[in-house]
Amino acid sequence: MIVFGVDQSLLQQNTIMKKYLILLVLSLTFLPGCESSAPSRFTYPSEKEMEVRYLCRLPYLDAKAPHQSWSKSTPAWLIINESKVIIFFENDRTFVLSRTPEITLPPGRYRCNL
Repeated sequence: MIVFGVDQSLLQQNTIMKKYLILLVLSLTFLPGCESSAPSRFTYPSEKEMEVRYLCRLPYLDAKAPHQSWSKSTPAWLIINESKVIIFFENDRTFVLSRTPEITLPPGRYRCNL
């Protein structure tokens, strides 16, 4: 009967090398995807951006909108002051709303990006 002797240190080095290779493959595969500093296109808009979009679209929700002169134009700017919300359209028309407590945007000028 032939008995093969196994060197314990070779077996231990082989196991360490396998663990190192597995760790290397995992780190090269998964970590670059997790560390990406490029802006993701799957990010959600901020609350401020959502409120601006809502206010810019609000004139189109009006039941009387189809006969308005601005209804075939797109909103360009949203201007908010202490008492009013003014939506300026590309055809130089405006839509004015009174400011309510639900509007949390600070007074200022915002670009409408629909």
